[in-house]
Amino acid sequence: MARVSTGNGGGGWFWCGAGLGNGKNGGCVKEFGKILVYLCAVLAGGALLAPPLYWAAHGLMDAGWLLFLKKYAFQKYFNRSLLVSAVVLLWPLVRWLGVRDWAPAVFGRDSRRWVRFSGGFVLGAGVMAFLGAGYVWEGCYRLEGVPGWPGWVKALCSGVVVGLLEETLFRGAISGLIERRQGAWAALWWTSGLFAVVHFLKPDPSVKVAAVGWASGFELVPHMFHQFSEPLLLLGGFGTLLVFGLVLGLAAMRTGSLWMSIGLHAGLVFVKALFSRGTERVALKWPWVGPELQIGLAPVLVLFLAGVVVWGVTRVRPQGGNSPA
Repeated sequence: MARVSTGNGGGGWFWCGAGLGNGKNGGCVKEFGKILVYLCAVLAGGALLAPPLYWAAHGLMDAGWLLFLKKYAFQKYFNRSLLVSAVVLLWPLVRWLGVRDWAPAVFGRDSRRWVRFSGGFVLGAGVMAFLGAGYVWEGCYRLEGVPGWPGWVKALCSGVVVGLLEETLFRGAISGLIERRQGAWAALWWTSGLFAVVHFLKPDPSVKVAAVGWASGFELVPHMFHQFSEPLLLLGGFGTLLVFGLVLGLAAMRTGSLWMSIGLHAGLVFVKALFSRGTERVALKWPWVGPELQIGLAPVLVLFLAGVVVWGVTRVRPQGGNSPA
């Protein structure tokens, strides 16, 4: 693969599909085809991994371990299996694309990593806590009690693990691959769009898997697209995910490291988990408030404000290194 300078802008690869006749654009089409094959392989890998993951978890619960997993249906294991599959198959994709000495700048050492992680965590947790408090104030949710300390620990661990895995995958590896060919801003938009699509694709919760078998994951795949047929969910759910992805990508791009985006992601998941344990939804106020904390136009606006804060407290990294936030 020829080395192409990314520069500061969108780069030549952004509109590579416009002309298919020349060799460079033909190569771009082939690379997009490889990425589509990767996404299909992720779906297949996740579908195959979900049943044994489900059986392993239930084996541990039968032995008296991890009993909190009892509340999760097979769909939850399927969603997590997709993430594991995406991480495992990323390196074969990188090699298949012909990238050898690939190392995104955001994977470099950051002397301010704990400051950035802590600041991102406080911002992510703060905006979600503000949003949740507003929902309770408006009567959309009712407080059911404060979770005990095990609930806090589980929520914190979940937030940190999800933040590390997903930011390493999306804002680190995938964004690095795209930025190498398209430039930073194009990578920001492509990665955020992919992040939104991947998270918006989830099995219809009304579909129940009675008995989990080896084919159960594949049975859920056709039901992953149901939300695209609902305009309000598309507006409030997909819109929130897209803006959140842009905020996370902006944090990584302007600090030159993943630590602020990991903190932001972890803080949001942490408060969302606590909120789901300690409240009950009693009303919808479309299009502002949806069926979950992060769905609706209200979270879109709140996350947009978080992006403004990220922009204000960071500055663009210089070429070839990190800059202080």
